[in-house]
Amino acid sequence: MLKRKIIVNKKAKTWQERYPLVSVQWKDICSDSSWQSIPSAQAAKLPVCVTKGHLLSQSKGITRIFGDYSEKDDGSIDEIGNTTIIPNSVIVSIKKLTQK
Repeated sequence: MLKRKIIVNKKAKTWQERYPLVSVQWKDICSDSSWQSIPSAQAAKLPVCVTKGHLLSQSKGITRIFGDYSEKDDGSIDEIGNTTIIPNSVIVSIKKLTQK
């Protein structure tokens, strides 16, 4: 289902070029514990969610995103946080965002 793969540039000079800012649309699991008719349950749709962050990697069927990072004195990344791991099979689209 992955509509577009963005290549992580391992030879980039800056971490911003290596880990581009992206927006990922993906379908999530949905459950409902209320009573409903069969036609209503059959008409239910999967919600499309959006995750934005820096693309860490896309390999072995998994896309990894991070939202937070700490920098070393030289401006390189020390550690990352707020990571999201999304199976490629549920991704609707992924697009590179421009940074200003």
